[in-house]
Amino acid sequence: MEPSSRPLWGWPGLGKLVYAYGVLGPPLLVWFVFIYVGADYLTGLHDFRVRLHWAVELGMPFVPAMVVFYNSMHVAYLIAPFILRTRPEMHAMAVTWVLITLCGGVVFLLLPSEDAFPAPPDSALGPWRGMFRLADQANLRFNSCPSLHVTWAIVCVDVYARWASPLSRLWLWSWGIGMVLSTLLLHQHHLADAVGGVALASLGSRLFYPRLLDHFRRGRP
Repeated sequence: MEPSSRPLWGWPGLGKLVYAYGVLGPPLLVWFVFIYVGADYLTGLHDFRVRLHWAVELGMPFVPAMVVFYNSMHVAYLIAPFILRTRPEMHAMAVTWVLITLCGGVVFLLLPSEDAFPAPPDSALGPWRGMFRLADQANLRFNSCPSLHVTWAIVCVDVYARWASPLSRLWLWSWGIGMVLSTLLLHQHHLADAVGGVALASLGSRLFYPRLLDHFRRGRP
């Protein structure tokens, strides 16, 4: 991990912002949908499932307010160009996201599993009903382990922390832990899914990203 040598947050410039959202963003979204929806579709073609949870996990409390942390994962990757303000950093993160999504898709197919929690009734959701239902539908039926929600969230936090002060790093990791816990307390994932997501995130942020960053930096004129 390289030391913090610049402010964590900054304006990347309009050109880089357009590049991040308009050039890198759309292919990443298409790739994610292709892998995530494709794996879900292929798993749905057969009945083989691997049980990756313990019965005791089904007693985990359901906390609908955690949907705020859960949905904040989208903010985590949308703020990327304000933290990763050079093209090599943006490219390294984009390719890291591509690779971890591919790895997740492969595991989905090798270990087909699904959430064992029953769907919560509307009466249990209170004012969080709309946000929860939207997030729940986006998760489709399968693709449980590893949790790509956890993976993407922790990759963001761990990479961003490279340029964070100790206080900012504490804030980032508190947010990251909240996002991980939200997948469990909203009954979207089991412990194995979350652990798998963290393991895949570590592969992405500690192995893929540093090497890709070095590669793209060397390639600059």
